[in-house]
Amino acid sequence: MWKAILILSLALIAAGLGNICLRKGMLLIGPLDTLQISLLWNYFVGVLMNPWIIAGILLELVYFLLWLAVLSWADVSWGLPMHAMEYIFVAVLAQFLLGEEVPLIRWVGVGLISVGILFMIKSWNTTTERLEREIEHVTD
Repeated sequence: MWKAILILSLALIAAGLGNICLRKGMLLIGPLDTLQISLLWNYFVGVLMNPWIIAGILLELVYFLLWLAVLSWADVSWGLPMHAMEYIFVAVLAQFLLGEEVPLIRWVGVGLISVGILFMIKSWNTTTERLEREIEHVTD
């Protein structure tokens, strides 16, 4: 369990930092104000040339590769809800690194998410017991 939680935590840190980088890049680029194809092309070429966007994409790639490792050890029904840890991390980073105002009601939501994560961690034992039975059945 701890191996999966550690790698998932690293994956979610990479994803959270990736999202912060993507947002920082988009703040520098500015909003998308057109739907004209020729202007969209220029806009997104500019997006993909931004160093913050490139960093964000690379961090999201790291997340994806680590997530594949987690899926090799844990049920997706356990791992995917554990992604909620990223919401907590991103809310803190957005407030302190991007200067976003996070209202009290959003922090209450983050607190509720934290309680849900504790329930998910607690459910690990039943998941691993089932996986061990499945592996024994396949190898017999």
